[in-house]
Amino acid sequence: MKRAIMCFIGAMMVFSLVACTPTTEKNKTGEVKQTEAQGPTSTQGPGVVTDKNPDMDAPQLEVVSVYAPAEDGRKLNVKMESVETLDAQSLVDLLVQYNVLADGTKAVSYKTEGSVASEEVGPGIAKPQPGMPTEAPAQQDEYGTLELSQFPDDAKDQTVQAVVNTFTENLNVQYLTIKVGDKTIADKQGFSDK
Repeated sequence: MKRAIMCFIGAMMVFSLVACTPTTEKNKTGEVKQTEAQGPTSTQGPGVVTDKNPDMDAPQLEVVSVYAPAEDGRKLNVKMESVETLDAQSLVDLLVQYNVLADGTKAVSYKTEGSVASEEVGPGIAKPQPGMPTEAPAQQDEYGTLELSQFPDDAKDQTVQAVVNTFTENLNVQYLTIKVGDKTIADKQGFSDK
């Protein structure tokens, strides 16, 4: 009998502790109310809470795609990076970082020529109709010529294509020629996803 009474008293103590434990209050939508101890916060978007304000002096970054051969050498992988200044040297530096080009490679020069005629691009390009916005698309040059200080002697086709893809996608050219001094590594080569 004493055991039954002790078990009953123990169970009552557990229930009373559970009943007396404070719980967070929820409003009708099921969200937890903010308590005063948490302090003020600002929201930057759905689900993002931060006490920091954005840094207005932070540099504006450009997001670029960098292509590099896969380990098996059969395809190209693409990585997204950001750069402060989008130019030939910043892309070469990223290609060096991903071991596509050798350390110390510099962009000696980069120039573009010829623009792609917007009406003659091909099927699927619609002429603006009355009432439609007539914003001009970003200009795309037809040919780009990149002169590098060096290029790997044992470079495979995927290495060349990685450089071509990186430059054609980020610097708005349709075809790229790669040179090292008087030697032409690639002549008017276009973007390829293979």
